Amino acid sequence: MTDLVIRAATPDDVDVWRALRMDGIARHPQAFIVTAEEAAAVPVEEDKARLSQGDRFLAYLDTVPVGLIGLNRHGMPRAAHRGEIGPLYVVPEARGLGVADGLLMAAIDAALSMGVWQLELSVYVENAAAIALYERHGFELAGKIPNAIAGADGFEDDLIMIRILARP
Repeated sequence: MTDLVIRAATPDDVDVWRALRMDGIARHPQAFIVTAEEAAAVPVEEDKARLSQGDRFLAYLDTVPVGLIGLNRHGMPRAAHRGEIGPLYVVPEARGLGVADGLLMAAIDAALSMGVWQLELSVYVENAAAIALYERHGFELAGKIPNAIAGADGFEDDLIMIRILARP
């Protein structure tokens, strides 16, 4: 039996975080808003600073890194109750093992501990597996953004999904 471990990323995990993110962008560019070139241009120190905030998580099967997720809290006080999920990526070899579910639950738990009670995300309209994941976790369709991303084959549409956690 392989053990799934999900934990908050730290600045010491910067190389793992960057490698997983680049792997995801290379395999599924439509699932990421940044290109490989843009991601590679982010200074390591900037990624380390982001990983120090406790809102990024890594998944491991035994000791092998297999996934990541981010939670982005809105910075303005009047929107501090809102957070955005993303990125979320699981390597193909680890799909179907509960990794994405575990990562999403870690982000939801973190959101609740931060006082975030409305989670939002955007997902490529043709990413049926991701849409099913989000629906399993209570996210509901809130709208569609036509031409959300300029992809390699033209403009791509995204769905907007929202989950209200525990409104005070």
